[in-house]
Amino acid sequence: MSTNPLAKPEPWNLVAGGYQSETVPSFRQYCQKALDLIGYIPGKNVIDIACGPGTLTLMLAESAADITAIDFSAGMLDIFRRLAEEQSAKNVTIHHMDGQKLELPDNTFDFGFSMFGLMFFPDRMAGFKELLRVLKPGGRAAVSSWAPVTESPMMQLMFGSLRAAFPERPEPKTNMLSLENPEFFQNEMTTAGFQDVTVTAFDGEWRVENADTFLESMVKGSAPLEMMRHNLGGDVWAEKRKLIVAYLQENLPRLPAVLHSRALIAVGTKPF
Repeated sequence: MSTNPLAKPEPWNLVAGGYQSETVPSFRQYCQKALDLIGYIPGKNVIDIACGPGTLTLMLAESAADITAIDFSAGMLDIFRRLAEEQSAKNVTIHHMDGQKLELPDNTFDFGFSMFGLMFFPDRMAGFKELLRVLKPGGRAAVSSWAPVTESPMMQLMFGSLRAAFPERPEPKTNMLSLENPEFFQNEMTTAGFQDVTVTAFDGEWRVENADTFLESMVKGSAPLEMMRHNLGGDVWAEKRKLIVAYLQENLPRLPAVLHSRALIAVGTKPF
């Protein structure tokens, strides 16, 4: 079982508000790419696993017949429920639920998604198999993960700035036995029972106006960074922040700029 702290709800509860305000606007482009790749058809039943504040679900609220959205973070779901009410989303059902043990019937959904959620599950295979189980035969699923840091200029910049403040921090390394590896990603989803699995790289765009606002946006919208700031305390973080901002000011391209962060999106079909 994974010891990844992001496999627990507490960091996501902590970051929920900032995630919605800072990260969701950029995340919509990854959701749209997943919809394009899966061949989404309006008027169908959808499940959104590890839905967070409902980014993908709310994009589909006017077109899907019915959407079931689940997440293990109560903080994320509190924000999601408020947004769904503001949007008058009548066809959305929200559950506080573990994606590795879906309390839902077999063969129910036409389309299934997990955008940057299943990648953190302690038992990913259970997550894939549960997603497969609740899809109808012939149903389609899309699961996304981040690509290695080395393939994402934005993430390279952020990790470089963190190492400027924390020299003891190791350089990020690609975990070849994770969804960062497209071949492993494809094989794991296929092993779970999906057919015709394809993995597509997609470079999302993130606009940067200046170093200060970029850092604040990244911290507020990132569970690992917000958890780090929370654990360090105000005084220590203030000193580290100066080092991070100085690095960003030196290494950011001419501003305003657009940086890219690569995702991998796997799409597969449940056999008949």
